[in-house]
Amino acid sequence: MIGGIVIEIQAVNDTELRVDHHRFQEQTLLNAAQAIRNTIVGRLHDDGLNHHDVQARVKTAKSAAEKISRRDADGQLKYPGGSEALDDLIGVRVILFVESDIDAVAIALTSQFICHDDEDKTAMMRKNGGIGYAGRHLTLEVPADNPPTACAEYPGQRFEVQIRTVLQHAWAEFEHDIRFKGSSRDNAEISRAFTMASTLIELADQQFVNISDILKRLQSETSATQAEEQHPLDAASLQVVLDRVFPDYPRSKAGHYGWLVKVMAASGVNTVSEAEAWFASADRDKVSRMMGYRFAPGQVRVADDFLLQALGEKYVAATKTVGNDSNREGKLRARLKKLRTERDRP
Repeated sequence: MIGGIVIEIQAVNDTELRVDHHRFQEQTLLNAAQAIRNTIVGRLHDDGLNHHDVQARVKTAKSAAEKISRRDADGQLKYPGGSEALDDLIGVRVILFVESDIDAVAIALTSQFICHDDEDKTAMMRKNGGIGYAGRHLTLEVPADNPPTACAEYPGQRFEVQIRTVLQHAWAEFEHDIRFKGSSRDNAEISRAFTMASTLIELADQQFVNISDILKRLQSETSATQAEEQHPLDAASLQVVLDRVFPDYPRSKAGHYGWLVKVMAASGVNTVSEAEAWFASADRDKVSRMMGYRFAPGQVRVADDFLLQALGEKYVAATKTVGNDSNREGKLRARLKKLRTERDRP
């Protein structure tokens, strides 16, 4: 049994297995998968980590039965524990824009859930001279103690996460459809074409990282003329300000800058010059030390932490209802407690 999910297997003879499909509680898995996805999306938002999409799927009863029925070369079951041996009844994919963000996402998720396995299969494949994108694979579990709010009903539920870039995801999906679902698996011409495509995609991913780094550098070098103007703060101008004052932190998801504009308006900051003045005084090293970041969070998260550290309870009261996160007040108070604890240390 895993999280209330039971698949019973009984040996009929040496080669046949019977799976009780009626006890495969697919709806429970679907609910758990949605809760896990919502938790991951919320965590990425809280940490300001830019991402393209988060997808969740549930293995069907037929697929689970087929996997449990597999035997090794000696005829022994590969998964003698039945459903308890399957960690991928729920699978999640986190799809990012740039490869350099993969490590940060992995750290964020392993901080939220219990981690049983963390394997960079793409790196291993490249090291061994292979091609393709197997992705960064995590095997995680919803903790029984202090589980994320959305996952409170699913303690002990295990699931797998694949972390890829948009380009890696497209390559892997296309290759799977062509080579593993069709009849062209061993076609030399197709294999050669996939090898070339894999190399080009790897180069493109590297250039995406370079482009991101160049943009941050250019923005940090931008003249402060625009910031000195008294025009109203908007998402685009706020991103320019944060690129300049927080150049060492990655950009957040595009829509999050608009949310931060609302947060700052609730705190009385309405113009570009006011935002520039606030963040120009930010002690990035101090905030980072006080929060104990395990990775570089996105610019919006850093800005949120700085404003919280500077304004304290006033910031909580003013911004707790901004956006659609019903748990924001609790999160802010937990972070404020951490900031105060660190500040009060000798």
